[in-house]
Amino acid sequence: MKPNNASPKRFVIYARCSTDDQSKGEYTTLDAQVHHCQCFLEAKGYELARVVRDDGYSGKDLNRPGIQSILHEVGKKNEKTFDGIVFLRLDRLSRNMRDLWAIVDLFQQHNVEFQCVQESIESVTPQGRFFMNMLGSLASYEREQIGQRVKASALARIRQGRRVGGILPYGYKFVPDGAPLPDGTQPRKAIIDEAVAPKIILVWRLATQNKSIRTIARELDRIGLKTPKGKPWRVQSVLGILRNRFYCGDVKWNDEIHPGKHEALVDRKLWEKANRMISANIPGHRFSPKPKTYIYLLEGLLKCSECGSYFITKHCHGHTSNPFYYYVCGRKNQGLGCEADAISATSFDKAMIEFFRNSSKDQRMIIDAIGTAIEEARAKLGEADKNVREVEAKIESLRAQANQLLDSILKGDVPKGPTSKERLQKLEDKITELELRRDKLEAQRKAAQISSESADFIHSNIVYIMSRFDEAEPAIQKRFFRTLIKEIIVQKDRLEISMFLGKSFEQNLPHTTEEPKEKRPATDHNGEALLTTQALGLPKCQEMLPG
Repeated sequence: MKPNNASPKRFVIYARCSTDDQSKGEYTTLDAQVHHCQCFLEAKGYELARVVRDDGYSGKDLNRPGIQSILHEVGKKNEKTFDGIVFLRLDRLSRNMRDLWAIVDLFQQHNVEFQCVQESIESVTPQGRFFMNMLGSLASYEREQIGQRVKASALARIRQGRRVGGILPYGYKFVPDGAPLPDGTQPRKAIIDEAVAPKIILVWRLATQNKSIRTIARELDRIGLKTPKGKPWRVQSVLGILRNRFYCGDVKWNDEIHPGKHEALVDRKLWEKANRMISANIPGHRFSPKPKTYIYLLEGLLKCSECGSYFITKHCHGHTSNPFYYYVCGRKNQGLGCEADAISATSFDKAMIEFFRNSSKDQRMIIDAIGTAIEEARAKLGEADKNVREVEAKIESLRAQANQLLDSILKGDVPKGPTSKERLQKLEDKITELELRRDKLEAQRKAAQISSESADFIHSNIVYIMSRFDEAEPAIQKRFFRTLIKEIIVQKDRLEISMFLGKSFEQNLPHTTEEPKEKRPATDHNGEALLTTQALGLPKCQEMLPG
């Protein structure tokens, strides 16, 4: 029973209502959801912390401001202003099974309860978790069914020559098409925009004259035709228009192409000729090859100190065409409350290469970084030697006792029988037990010995790697790091690097001519050393963040 002086649990009420939900009855409105949740809290004797609403957001993902505010506060550990969350139905929280389980896992890690009013589900009971799994599967099934119905509807529209949706191609505009429907919706149809069409048709005409895409973009700017957003033309924008089949009278969805009901802006023969010339490898239309995808040298090695998740790799394009590659915490990427900063992959990888290159030339960098660890390892080595000697002495003493007892039995000084046999068996059991303990101590001593000599191990391995690093392909460089490093814990002001020890990398690392493999080093490493960026001279994480 709860003590009389115990504070009531504080709960956040979460309510969500998508655009489609608003016509399905009183239970789906935000006010109705909040009302039922408040009644539930009053009946349970819980305290209301606050109400969070997501109005007009779908439950297919977690890209909702309300749920994001809750998840971010959950990740702040001691800064939470609530003990749990309450909502009307499970599908109000999420319709995605993966997101639902990610939320449950996050709540369990931070001791946050949740209550589902209508389905009577409590996260603190096994029965509640079971029903939550079952109902979550049904919600996920419903979302997939909706997707199938949308797909079927899209196929039906495209086969009737009607657009599926999206932004109307530039050069067309909507006009009313007939009387409004009974629900008030006004049907529309796409017609050619005479103010834009004479200028936009230059795209195909210039392409058939063997003009480059960049030249076409400059010509559109010269004649005063801006993009739909009023900006100068870019190569990709021109290509998007030139390749769009809507302009020649077709409609397309996925891989299906059908004649459309709208009027073609461009003659089909002109459209096809322009696209043939663009696709051909001829002067004026020759494109530079697509650059190879960036190989993240530290992929799978970075671990977030905030939440314990591993960093994943991401890339994006900014205002320029150059991609930006970065590492980001996996939990933050899912929107589950972690606030760890993203890190520029190119800057981070270069900084790590530079550190290992410098440390290969100066062993003192390594000694300064792990000096304390070496001293502790040497102390453990002395203690391990002492323990091994003590256990071996006990084993020898017990063996002498067992041999003496056996001799006495054979000589007849001690009578044969169950008693003598039992005494002999006890001695053998003690010897076996001590031998097992000695083996464990030997392993600990070996690990301590390797750790005490870790500076030499690390330096020799780094020297071997860096002597071959620059000539290796990026995939091989990545394998070099995976063979050398166990994991890197990313903190706000430093890095902690756990490195494999105890084996010569000259035998363990690949040659640069070998095909890269994604296997980690063998598991027979006997120790690891801990390095930090403050000692290593690596730039702080903030200096490697995306702008």
